[in-house]
Amino acid sequence: MRKIFYPESIAVIGVSESHDNFGRNIVKNLLDFQYQGRIYPVGNKGGSVFGLKIYKSVEDISGAVGLAVMLIPSRAVPEQFEACARKGIKRVCISSGGFSEFGGERKELEQRLIDVARENDIRFIGPNCLAIINQDHGVCLPFVRMSRFPVGNVSLMTQSGGVGLSFIYMFAAQNLGINKYVSLGNKLNIGEQDLIPFLESDDCTGVIGMYLEEIDKGREFMEAVRGCRKPIVVLKSNTTATGARVAASHTAAIANDDRVVDAALKQVGVARIENMHDMTAACKIFKMPPMKGNRVAILTPTGGYAVILADMCEKYGFEIPPFSKDFVDDVSKHVRAGVIRLTNPLDLGDMFDLQMVAHTVVRAMQEPQFDALILSWIFMRDTGLTSDSVNIFPILDSMLKRIPKPIALSLVGSPSDISQIQKTTDFPIFSSPEGSLRALSILRNHHSSAGELRAQIPIIKEDIDKESIERALDAAGEGGQLGVEALDVLQACGIPTVPVKLAATAEEAVVAASEMGYPVAMKIASKDILHKTDSGGVKLNISSDKECRAAFEEMMKSAAEKVPGAALSGVHVQKMAAQGREMIVGATLNESFGHVVTFGVGGVAVEALGDISIRVAPIGPLDASALLDEIKASRMLGAFRGMPPADRDALKDVLYRVSTLVTKFPRIKELDINPLIAYEEGKGCAAVDARIILR
Repeated sequence: MRKIFYPESIAVIGVSESHDNFGRNIVKNLLDFQYQGRIYPVGNKGGSVFGLKIYKSVEDISGAVGLAVMLIPSRAVPEQFEACARKGIKRVCISSGGFSEFGGERKELEQRLIDVARENDIRFIGPNCLAIINQDHGVCLPFVRMSRFPVGNVSLMTQSGGVGLSFIYMFAAQNLGINKYVSLGNKLNIGEQDLIPFLESDDCTGVIGMYLEEIDKGREFMEAVRGCRKPIVVLKSNTTATGARVAASHTAAIANDDRVVDAALKQVGVARIENMHDMTAACKIFKMPPMKGNRVAILTPTGGYAVILADMCEKYGFEIPPFSKDFVDDVSKHVRAGVIRLTNPLDLGDMFDLQMVAHTVVRAMQEPQFDALILSWIFMRDTGLTSDSVNIFPILDSMLKRIPKPIALSLVGSPSDISQIQKTTDFPIFSSPEGSLRALSILRNHHSSAGELRAQIPIIKEDIDKESIERALDAAGEGGQLGVEALDVLQACGIPTVPVKLAATAEEAVVAASEMGYPVAMKIASKDILHKTDSGGVKLNISSDKECRAAFEEMMKSAAEKVPGAALSGVHVQKMAAQGREMIVGATLNESFGHVVTFGVGGVAVEALGDISIRVAPIGPLDASALLDEIKASRMLGAFRGMPPADRDALKDVLYRVSTLVTKFPRIKELDINPLIAYEEGKGCAAVDARIILR
């Protein structure tokens, strides 16, 4: 990747002398950004541009070419790409559009590029992109005219060139510097998973920001992130379930693509933001020192801000400890009308001296019970708040060197005033109290958990009966389904199950129930009926021989009427499980990320409730805890309605074993355990019903 960003020479293919030629813009950008290497304009009409000779072919260039960027009609790209290969050029940016984004018939052009790149060991960015910018080396390859913008330690990559340009302008308006920028385009050859390791090793990059419309190589992306120590911020669009495949199992129907993406980002400690404006906020907060805890002090100019921020602190999990008596005594000497309540949050509504505000900030930062300060302010010129003789920013900068705690500062006021302040200070300034607190939560999460998440080791259970599992899956065949047989697979995997017997007749059902002991459950046995309840194929709490015979006959009749043509093998008789929490554990195959493990509230209403948490397999200890804690009904796993806490360790063990199962047997497409009965602490859990669908 370094050869793309630090080329010794660049060929710009698609340049002419015409003043409306976009290739000229690329050459001019290189000159304006003071690129020090050789620039070789290339165009079939020849001539010159900005004093540089235009070569008619890249093969006419006598010197070596480190990087080629081309902006020509899409149908001409493969020919020029082949010319680059013959020239020995190993790195290319293809800015031209008109490929698969215009329809499937253009995929042939893309395949030609892939083939040539593979045969000649070429790496390329695009097509359909704005190429790259590297301010550290004077490289600026977008085909629109660019002006120099602040240089910093943020590197951006975006799947949309337009979004990338917007970010560049938004960052510049807030004096937030960018070092490198990549427009990914169609990601035919180089994607985010290739660039993350390079940016991790790049000394000029401190923060990585991304706008992605798809993560098509999810596992590679996660592995790249796991190897990165730097903060990563992602804005992911294309979030609806439109186009998602409808699956037969509960978990696959619930775990649509964006929920999987969201879970994967959490799993590797990536901050996901919801809109473009949050990208600048999320990146600028990393100018602050690390946040080493979760406790905040809040200083505001109004009680309304205090209420808003207090609400948001609870939402984002921040603690708001009280101020010490020494702090209260000190600040109380300087309030004007005595109307300030010296609590946290602290409303500084009648404190108009900025010097005193700065003093209060310093005192709050010295309080050992706080890990960060949230300072929100309304900037008004006509109240004496903005005396030219008092500039708070040098005070804040100096204080951060002495007391390395983050300050989330938001200023609200005249847009022209705020814009001018942002342009003239390096101190990160947020445009709203809410935005500053969201950014602070990203800083806290990165320093508190990202490293642990990326470093955790997946737990693979080795005490499973691989041979028995293999035989059961082989018996089902490709694309096959396992109903009650899935319980045998789970048992071979070390997951406790409730025993079950097949009864072909009513009398066999009575014998099985008598041997197990009433009460029992009865379920229709048919490979053609996946969801038994819908066909009247489930009867619970059968307590006598008479009820057992009647239930058998009724279920067989109901199933035959509701699912005509279904092959009926009889019923499965199962001992009623002891009462506990009904949960669901599952796994499903995602096209990009591979197998994902799901956990949630089980029973017949699982799809209606949709209370499911997700992690990509194989999972580690932090993932297992998150799966239990992230469901909305997580409190029901604690002491609940007279029941003692559920056996969390047993639930985690089931999660590890399901994760192991789908990792070691990738032919499993979908798996449901529903319900999984979770008993009280120390009593374990048991799978009552399950199904497996194979690829």
